[in-house]
Amino acid sequence: MSPAAVGRSAATFVWESADGRFCSGSAATAGGFTSMSCLPDSGDTALSVHPALVALLSTYTFAEVHVFGADREVVRSVTCNGRPVTVRRLPPVLDGRRALYAFDLSEPTAGRVTVTVARGRATAVEHIELMGGSLQHEVSCR
Repeated sequence: MSPAAVGRSAATFVWESADGRFCSGSAATAGGFTSMSCLPDSGDTALSVHPALVALLSTYTFAEVHVFGADREVVRSVTCNGRPVTVRRLPPVLDGRRALYAFDLSEPTAGRVTVTVARGRATAVEHIELMGGSLQHEVSCR
């Protein structure tokens, strides 16, 4: 089990079950609520044969928390409107073949973040959709 995000009021954790399913859970730091869920089947998050980002979790506890996997590439940075977003590398899953990353945003945010990745010696840019999608929020990434 790895902490994906820890705030003053809650924390979000992720792990891989013994049968290879992606799981997540959240809990209030002072008690009051806990939640846990696992994807129904390990095939739901199968390793990609091509370089790809795989969205695994978008939730709101104390902040908007996102966890994603990187298959066959390494995340170098995440930005929102050109501003850096702190991204954390978590322990890998799928027998070490998928790197996991997490970031959180202080409030619900529309749009998508930009993710710069390394694929061997090349650099590429990808995007991750945020919880707000195309909805209008005060905060938005393009």
